[in-house]
Amino acid sequence: MEDNRLIQNILDIIDNRITERITPQELAEESSYSKFHLNRVFSRTTGMSLMVYISRRKLQYALYDLSCGEKILDVALKYGFETHAGFTKAFKRCFGYPPSVYRIHAISNQPTRIELNELQTNISGGIHMNPEFVEMQPFTVVGYTSRHTMPDVRSTHDIPLYWETIDMDCAEPLTRLHDIFKKSKHCEYTVCFDIDPLTGEFTYLLGVGVDNPDDYSRIAPDMFEMKMPGGLYAKFTTTLVENSKHPENVRDTWKNIFDNWLPASAYEFDEKRYDFEYYDERDHSWQNNDMAQMDIYIPVKKR
Repeated sequence: MEDNRLIQNILDIIDNRITERITPQELAEESSYSKFHLNRVFSRTTGMSLMVYISRRKLQYALYDLSCGEKILDVALKYGFETHAGFTKAFKRCFGYPPSVYRIHAISNQPTRIELNELQTNISGGIHMNPEFVEMQPFTVVGYTSRHTMPDVRSTHDIPLYWETIDMDCAEPLTRLHDIFKKSKHCEYTVCFDIDPLTGEFTYLLGVGVDNPDDYSRIAPDMFEMKMPGGLYAKFTTTLVENSKHPENVRDTWKNIFDNWLPASAYEFDEKRYDFEYYDERDHSWQNNDMAQMDIYIPVKKR
């Protein structure tokens, strides 16, 4: 019990000094324990070393700041990382993906006080997701692109909410694309790429899949053709819900992928490829008793 009180006090001190440079020696002195004893008790109680926890906790706060639109370099310096590269490396090691990807896909909640008995859940993620792992062949997406800047556009939680955010009319371009590429399978993709981690700019592609040879000749000059590489993807299928709840459901799935699944999994985000959203007839609520569902694909590789 005494050890639990000691560790809870340490957790509170770290949160109170989260933007400061914190060392185990300073924490030991504040607790009137030796550095060796504090490290031993902390590791035994939490399952990780004191310095690993401090780094992870700083990065959890950084997640929130990034989701609020702060620049990556500013966030890095705020939490004691001397360079953009050093921050990105620590971020990827901890969470399994680069900070630039998180900024456009998820909104983090403001960190709250960590209770010792909930520490393992807060660190490793309490929501367990079971994606389907898919080895995909290369495929083609054809559509229209637009350039945007965060934080004006902070996230691409889901297509409906995103289109509303940027005042984008989705019906006309999609109708045109489907009318032109009639021989290809009916499906839609959204992809974010060319992310500038310093300015927050990125390109957003709204398109359809083109898989019939006869349709390739129909690609017009004003369309953007993206050759998506194959490889291993973790496929997350959202829960089938009422259409009114669909945007929130997609948003929560993105958040759980980045906040819970990737940090605790044996995989990391493969930066050589792009994540994407996939929509087919399951998203046609007017055909499915006002119910909707879609897939999120994350390019992954073993850590």
